[in-house]
Amino acid sequence: MLRLIMRRGPTPGAIYELSADTYSIGRGSKNDIVIRDNDVSRDHCRLHRLVEDYEVQDLQSSTGTYVNGQRVVNKFMLQSGSILELGDMVTFECVRVAEEVTPGRGSAPIADLFPLDAPPTPFEAPTLPAPVVMDDAPTQGRPPDTHVDFRASLIMTHGPTVGQIYPLSDLIVTIGRDLVSDIVVQDPEISRKHVRLRRWRHGYSVEDVGSTNGTMVNGHSFKEPHLLQPNDRLKVGTRVQFQYVQEAAPHDSVSGIPAPKPVPLDTGIAKGDTADLAFEAAYSGTTLYPSMMGSGIDEGALLDHVFIAYAREEWESTAAPLMIGLQDAGLHVWVDQYLAQGSDDWRLAVEQAINECWLMVLVISPPSMEAAYVKMEYRAFLKRNKPIIPVLYNDGKLPPELTRARAITYDVGNGRKSFHKLVFEIMQTRR
Repeated sequence: MLRLIMRRGPTPGAIYELSADTYSIGRGSKNDIVIRDNDVSRDHCRLHRLVEDYEVQDLQSSTGTYVNGQRVVNKFMLQSGSILELGDMVTFECVRVAEEVTPGRGSAPIADLFPLDAPPTPFEAPTLPAPVVMDDAPTQGRPPDTHVDFRASLIMTHGPTVGQIYPLSDLIVTIGRDLVSDIVVQDPEISRKHVRLRRWRHGYSVEDVGSTNGTMVNGHSFKEPHLLQPNDRLKVGTRVQFQYVQEAAPHDSVSGIPAPKPVPLDTGIAKGDTADLAFEAAYSGTTLYPSMMGSGIDEGALLDHVFIAYAREEWESTAAPLMIGLQDAGLHVWVDQYLAQGSDDWRLAVEQAINECWLMVLVISPPSMEAAYVKMEYRAFLKRNKPIIPVLYNDGKLPPELTRARAITYDVGNGRKSFHKLVFEIMQTRR
């Protein structure tokens, strides 16, 4: 039996068991599988059983139906492992399961999205063969030292944390939207599990682990694990890019041979001394804050974004799951998490976000109501007569200025319902 698991769309994690001979999919309520998304046509596509698999037929939808990136013109076979896309905003993974697992057609979403205490079943891609890298063998141990040939890092040059340095030292390093990833990139184009880096004696190899939007090195896609070279550009999805930086590890101090200079960076940072500074920051455990590169936000870039205001100490427990859920619902979201709070760049970026973001989702909790910067943010929104949707969390009390706002109380017993209420309220406000 096949099942469809929604990986991207209005209800990520929703499971639809396929047991009948035909299924209609679309936005209209008469369909067997109803997808409430404006990117989905009223009657979008139809599935017909062929032995153990299904044939997909597009019903002249306005945004198209795709299987494994190929647009369905006439009919296309849907099998276990296939990726089914409806337009640009809805993605399903097709998985074969045992017959005894039959919770019913169109079962309810299994993900409790707010907070992310019960995440959707992660995408498990087929294991790729181990890369053959110059007849090499993986290095053992964690941090680079005198017996390892190199040290390396990734610097984000495009994406939500421009200028952030990620030192690479582990044998395996994962990149994805899932919070358990070694490098977490919270961008809607990034899969929960997107990229795996593997350390070898002379460098890192990279492999895509079945992501939806793909991975490229220097503008070229690849199917087999690829050995990264110094200064390579690693593009993850469509909007996030890293610069791979590698230099020789320091020689044993007994030899008296100095370590070579780092490879110059092509990241917008001035070359020369700043390259040394980048490596010093990477291996001293500090962050290269955007003060070296500007805020990274172009004028007008946040006009369609939702501003999330929250207390920094509640990032992992509340704000990050909320942000991911809103992104999965197709919304553009802005947060200040990756800026050094109180810095000039932080002030400039917050000011721009207040001026350009069209709506604020305000997480109201005891810590957030004690934070001066949160009060500053929502009061600035009020002065500009911009809509604010308060989310009452953890016994948070609505401040007097917001008594007229349509607040949503987070229901501990049904977090998913609370999240869906929030998305509905945002859509209603947009109209």
